[in-house]
Amino acid sequence: MSDVSPGNSSAQERFDGVGRFLTAAAGVVAFVGGMGLIFAIVVTCVSIILKVTRRVLDFTVSGFANAEAWAGIKPILGEEELVQYAVGAALFSALPWVMIKRGHVRIDIFEPLFGGLFNRLLNLAADFSLLFVSYMILTRQWYLLFKKARRSQEPMPELVWSGDWQGALGRLRVQPESQILSMKLWPFYAFAELCVALFMIVALYCTVESLIRLFRPTTPPATGTTTDTDTATDTDTDGVNV
Repeated sequence: MSDVSPGNSSAQERFDGVGRFLTAAAGVVAFVGGMGLIFAIVVTCVSIILKVTRRVLDFTVSGFANAEAWAGIKPILGEEELVQYAVGAALFSALPWVMIKRGHVRIDIFEPLFGGLFNRLLNLAADFSLLFVSYMILTRQWYLLFKKARRSQEPMPELVWSGDWQGALGRLRVQPESQILSMKLWPFYAFAELCVALFMIVALYCTVESLIRLFRPTTPPATGTTTDTDTATDTDTDGVNV
């Protein structure tokens, strides 16, 4: 018989709803990043085809034909930059999805040797570590997007809180550009910051979920995912099935 009270059941349902929302949001962001990865693949393949075609033409028919006829066949300008930023966007966009699905690399060869309680403690420690990492990335990357406030300037949170959006947007770093295509870099930094912010929120959710499962091991994962310790019969430190 379940010992979950109606109040706890309602709270669990709300918590599950948050998990479903975060899963959907992470899926949308990952889909956008996946489109960027497909774009990078297409640009790379087209550029390779153009390079090979140009070299074949130069080697085979350049002796008896005007090379200017195929002068326009050349690699895509700024191919390296396009691929670099597209792949970077794909990597950042995958962080929330991998976190919510618990898809990070894990070494579970010794997991059967530990009790259920110790495995749940490890899961909690791992989730908290990723929460800390996400916070560090978020705060460090912030200054790639916005300028630091000088002594005579108000901090960014005060500008936002007071509704001074013009002053807040004035801190945006709009000058940095890519070297070849002269693309503005702040949209890429903004997208990466958005992905990391969602990553941190998801990591916080997963940390709370692991904390709940530490004390209530029979509670199913709210995100619809399972770990190795969830699929097997859960045991406590004494090896007794619960």
